[in-house]
Amino acid sequence: MSPDLTAAVGPWGVSIASNITSDDIGIGNWSLEQFKISLTKGKFKGLENGRDLLPPMPWQNFANLTNEDLKAIYTYLQSTKPVKNVVPAPISPAEIANLEL
Repeated sequence: MSPDLTAAVGPWGVSIASNITSDDIGIGNWSLEQFKISLTKGKFKGLENGRDLLPPMPWQNFANLTNEDLKAIYTYLQSTKPVKNVVPAPISPAEIANLEL
């Protein structure tokens, strides 16, 4: 983990923490259904055919939440102060291998 806990490095490469605020850059324009898919199926941006969420996101721990709980979490996150924070794309192991250090 990075010192500020916003990035994790592992065999998958480097994953960076998502913006889950109510800003459109975050999850502000997500539907409740997208949110449910993301948390219960581990799909990026809540898209059924999207890539899997990378570690350390423990989506498997949320897979059995009730619809009521998912809606409560979604409603809370949508009520947060929007933060404009564009998150960089993850870095694959191949990209790491090609970095000049």
